[in-house]
Amino acid sequence: MAVQVSITNWAFWCGPNDHANLKYGTPGLLQSSKTGIGKADLAGGLKPAWKRRLDLYGRAAAEVLTRTLRTDDNPYIVFASRHGNIERTVKLLHQVITNEALSPADFGMSVHNAFVGIASINWSITESHTAVAAGPDSLIAGMTEAICQINDTNLPVILCYIDLPLPAVYRHLEHGDQTGTALAVRFEPLSDASQSNSYTAEFGTTSETPRISAPLEAERFAKFLESGLAKHTLSGTNGCWTVTKND
Repeated sequence: MAVQVSITNWAFWCGPNDHANLKYGTPGLLQSSKTGIGKADLAGGLKPAWKRRLDLYGRAAAEVLTRTLRTDDNPYIVFASRHGNIERTVKLLHQVITNEALSPADFGMSVHNAFVGIASINWSITESHTAVAAGPDSLIAGMTEAICQINDTNLPVILCYIDLPLPAVYRHLEHGDQTGTALAVRFEPLSDASQSNSYTAEFGTTSETPRISAPLEAERFAKFLESGLAKHTLSGTNGCWTVTKND
């Protein structure tokens, strides 16, 4: 399966919650790079009432999504995360086992697509959205959904991926050091964008690229878009996406 698309904008956030890095731009062009970003600095595009409801997870996702949206935009959104808002989920589980009253706010915001629902309301996005969770393949599964949607609808699609490190109680399940990571990539039909940003996205069943964690995969994909290099492969359990810049 090969699909011709345009990648017009990207944004990437990573790091500890009080000293993270934020980059965004267009393919081959870094428009801004900021360091020392704290939670209070994120999600400036949200109305205060919505921003107050979000913790670091939601604010980091909102920040990268904001950088790929346009005025009067109405894109399809694919939201991908392996663990979702795990901090809120663990908090709810603790309240259950200690017989405390469950927090309605935490319960509502722990739902996997809660953030993208808030984003839709905040930016008046009426196009539908999809929330994806596919274990270690959550990023590549989100990529698959985004490519299929743009191929089917011929409308702009934004892929938004985020995962934060697991809470201490689950930290032993992670392999290697993990850091908070959020990535947003805007795909558009070629007819609606400059040919200079056109790519061929092709799915294959095998890959020579070693499997890595989704957060590291997101970081490498962001570096690929920043650099303007010609080719990059995202690998998953059952296949891979190879993204090649068209001449």
